[in-house]
Amino acid sequence: MNLSSHTTALTYRRKEFSKAVKREALLRSGGLCEAVGPLYGLEPGQRCNVKLSYGVHFDHVNADSNGGEPTLENCAATCPHCNMFKAHKHDTPRAAKVKRQYDKHNGIVRPKGKWPKRKFNQPWVDNTRYIERDYDT
Repeated sequence: MNLSSHTTALTYRRKEFSKAVKREALLRSGGLCEAVGPLYGLEPGQRCNVKLSYGVHFDHVNADSNGGEPTLENCAATCPHCNMFKAHKHDTPRAAKVKRQYDKHNGIVRPKGKWPKRKFNQPWVDNTRYIERDYDT
């Protein structure tokens, strides 16, 4: 079986934005958060407009894990709050679902049943010798 096609899915590398793309996105934003709409926890059509002098995150509008390329069109200069909202409510659950679907398709399932329990009536192991305790004396 050729494993090279399977290992590429397991060794995924995040595609970061280049410095040039980050500079252009920051200029395009005018120093204000570019987050728009429900994807970022706002009303439809509403823009955040928080000043980015408090911190800026460069967000993949189409998530990197879903095939989003590190281009200017896919880059949004957002405030940390909007970026974290989108990451926790949208990007992370979607990536987890894709991983579950990939695992299910390839026959990788969660183990069924319970883990074996430790038996307390057996002697304890100390390095390489058994220590038997006699509580009757």
